[in-house]
Amino acid sequence: MSDFRRFERLVLPVLGDLHRFARRLAGDGAEDLLQASLERGLGRITSLRDDRVFKVWQSRVLFNTWRDQNAKLVEFPTDRVDEIAHDRSGPEQAASDSQTGARIREAVDALPPEQRDAVWLVDGQGCGYHEAAEILGAPPGTIASRVARGRLALRVSLAELAAEQGVA
Repeated sequence: MSDFRRFERLVLPVLGDLHRFARRLAGDGAEDLLQASLERGLGRITSLRDDRVFKVWQSRVLFNTWRDQNAKLVEFPTDRVDEIAHDRSGPEQAASDSQTGARIREAVDALPPEQRDAVWLVDGQGCGYHEAAEILGAPPGTIASRVARGRLALRVSLAELAAEQGVA
């Protein structure tokens, strides 16, 4: 069987799941991301030794493609800033929210890559520990540990921000 036929046979049953994951990662850019990851996966299909793990394998390819495309553009979701900020409106609030979001992104970016990816998948994208473990290729316990260490580091690094916002 040709590599293309093998890939096609494996991808068709999980294409919907891969598309949902791409939408979670890239939003409106999901189709482009999915296409790029499928091209990458097809090019590497010979490295897949066990067809039974194709979905996890291709999910890793998808995540790595997204991460490669967004190496410096990854933004941790900061849509909860409104909950943290004081009730005021106008340009001052917008500027404060923007600064708060930037400080949160900087804190997340400063995490070691393993913690950053785990925190981003679990807290930023809503993945469960098992799903994040499959994507990152690590045991769920390791993912839980990385998330816990990442959250602790974020608490420490964002303590000053929390105090400024009246949350601490």
